[in-house]
Amino acid sequence: MTRGIFITLLLVSCLYVTCGRVNKKHNLILGRRGPNDKVLYRRTITKTNWNPIARTGINVIFPGKKRAGYRPIITEIDAIDLDNYDKGGYVSILKGGIHRDNVLIRFKTQLGRGLKFRLTIYGHD
Repeated sequence: MTRGIFITLLLVSCLYVTCGRVNKKHNLILGRRGPNDKVLYRRTITKTNWNPIARTGINVIFPGKKRAGYRPIITEIDAIDLDNYDKGGYVSILKGGIHRDNVLIRFKTQLGRGLKFRLTIYGHD
C-alpha cells in the first residue's frame, strides 16, 4: 500500500516539474544598445497557419531598400514573442546581425501554429 502511494506521489511530482517548464517564450535578444542609439526598425510580425501539418515562415530584411549614404550600424535586435506559453514560433538570424549594417531574420512557426513577434532593431547612423 505504501509502495503504491510512493509511486503515485513520485509520478505526480515528476509531472509537476515537467509541466512547469511549458510556459516558455521564444524571445531573441542580441547585442546591447548604447545611450546614443535609436530605433531603426519596429514591426509586429504576424503569421497564421491554417494547415495543421505544416510549418510556415517569414523572412525580414533590414534595411529593405538600400539608400545612398545610409549605412546604419545595428547594436541590438529584440524579437519578443507575444504568444502565450509555448505556442509561438522561433526566430533565427540567417545573415548579418550585430555590428553590421544589415540583417536577415527568419521567423518560423511551430507545426500547425501561428506566430506573433514584436521586432525592434536599435542602432546608430
